[in-house]
Amino acid sequence: MEFLTQRLRSYLPGTLAVLLLAGVACTACGPQVIKGRPPFVSISTMSLAEGRLATEYRIDNQNGVAMNIEAIEVTVTVDDVQLTRDARELRLLIDANSAEEYRVEETPADDVRRMLGSLERGEVNSLPFELGGRVLTQEDGYLRFEQKGHLYPVPGRPGSFRSAVTQAQELRRDDKL
Repeated sequence: MEFLTQRLRSYLPGTLAVLLLAGVACTACGPQVIKGRPPFVSISTMSLAEGRLATEYRIDNQNGVAMNIEAIEVTVTVDDVQLTRDARELRLLIDANSAEEYRVEETPADDVRRMLGSLERGEVNSLPFELGGRVLTQEDGYLRFEQKGHLYPVPGRPGSFRSAVTQAQELRRDDKL
């Protein structure tokens, strides 16, 4: 019996060390929570009716933690013409891996009405757009976002448009004003 006790005592420090190293390795290789990633901002819907342009943006939080948005700046351009622009304080909490929408309504310029009218009438099949901007978050400061896509008319819904993203940029934190 004493032989077994001595034998176990001789293995105990080595066994503890191996178990400790295995625990550290498992923790290091475990799932990482994504933080600090910019949201994916897209156009949910856009409509032109009664001289007003309404745009609903979808903001997807791609992080594993909640995102507290305090302000947003977003601009949509088509062929160097500013289709819509919004810059405002926005108190918006988006849970981890979730999305929220917000709506902007404005009076568009004449060239914007002409472009969307030609799209609605079928004179052009789509309008290539660029969407870019940034959000101010409590957690990470300014985070930039950017993407390219196309606007298409919604069949059976005059004055309504949808978007399809063709290229999104993976951007990083932006501290510049």
